[in-house]
Amino acid sequence: MALLRAANELGFVGAMMGLPITAQFISLSVMPLIFGPISDRVGKKKVIAIFMVVFIAGSFLACLRGSAVQFLIGVFIIGAGYSVCECLVTASISDIFAENGEKYINLSQSFFCGGAIVSPLVLQALMDRFSASWRVSFLICAIAMAVVFPVFLLIPADAAPKAEQTPHQTKIENPLLLLGFVLCMFVYVGIESGLAYFADTVFTLELKAPSLGAYAIALFWAAMGLGRLFFGRIRKIPRYATPVSLFFMAAIMIFITLLKQETAMLLLFAAAGLACSCIWPGIVNTAVTLNRGASGAVMSYLNLGAGIGGALLPLVMGAMMDIAGISVAFLVLAILPVLTGIYIWRSLRKDCCN
Repeated sequence: MALLRAANELGFVGAMMGLPITAQFISLSVMPLIFGPISDRVGKKKVIAIFMVVFIAGSFLACLRGSAVQFLIGVFIIGAGYSVCECLVTASISDIFAENGEKYINLSQSFFCGGAIVSPLVLQALMDRFSASWRVSFLICAIAMAVVFPVFLLIPADAAPKAEQTPHQTKIENPLLLLGFVLCMFVYVGIESGLAYFADTVFTLELKAPSLGAYAIALFWAAMGLGRLFFGRIRKIPRYATPVSLFFMAAIMIFITLLKQETAMLLLFAAAGLACSCIWPGIVNTAVTLNRGASGAVMSYLNLGAGIGGALLPLVMGAMMDIAGISVAFLVLAILPVLTGIYIWRSLRKDCCN
C-alpha cells in the first residue's frame, strides 16, 4: 500500500517501480542463506536479536525523508531483518517443541496472517482519517519491533534448543532429502501465490463478477489464518495432515475449473485457504525434524525455495492462461500438489519405519 505513494514521491517511473520489490526479494532470498547456517553454530537467539535491530534500523531508514537510493537501502535492510527473524524463529519453534513443533509453527503463523490482515487496514485508516504519510507504516513497524525486542531478550537461556549447544551436530544429514523438501516448498508457495493472485482473474473473466474478486482473496487469507489457529490449538496434528491437505488443494483447483456459480466459487477459495493452512508449517517441521541439528540452514534453503516458487509459478500460471485459458492452467498445475503430497507421504512413512 505504501509502494505506489513512495514511488510517486521518490521519482520511481516505469520499470523502476519494481526496484523496491526486487531489492526486498533479493534480501529475503539471500540473507537467510548466509545467517541460517551461522545461527546453528552461534545460537539462534543471538542472531534473531541482531536482526531485530537490523529490522528496526531499516524501518527508520525507509521512513526518513531522503533519496530514492536511501529508500531502496532501507527496504533491503528491512527484508534482511524480517526474513532472518522469521526463518530462525520458525526453526527455533521446531527445535524447542520437537514432536509438537508443527502445532506451534501453525500457531505462530496464525499471528503472521493476522498481522498481514490488520496492518493494511490500519495504514488505510491512518491515511484516510488523518492524511498520514506512507512513511508512517515503516515508523509503526520500527516502534513495534522496538517494543518486542526487550521482551524477546527476557527469554531464558535454557529455552534454547539443544542443537545450539552442540555445534558439531550442525551438518545436514540427508542433502538429497532436503532438496526434495525445498522443491515441495517451491510448489506449495507457488500454487498458494497463484491462487491468491488469480482469484480476481477467475471472477472477472470466468464469472463476469469482478466485484467479488476482493471477497475471494479476503476469504482465502482469512480461512488460512483461522486454519492455522485451529491446527495450533488442537492437541496433536495428524501425522499425514500435510500430504492430505495437498491432495485437497489439488481437488479444489480442479473444482475451480468446473464450477461456474459465484457463491460456490467463493466457498472454493475459502476452502483453498483452509487447505493451505497446515501445509507450510508441515513441510517446515518435517524437513527440520529430519535434519534436527541444522534447523537454521534447513529453514534458509526452504525460504529460498519458497521465494523462487512464489516469484516463478504465478508467471508460469499467467503464461498458461494466455495460451490455453484459466481452466487448463489450473488443471495442469493441480498435478504439482499431488506429486508433492505423494513425496511427503512417502518420506513420512519411511521416517516412521526407520
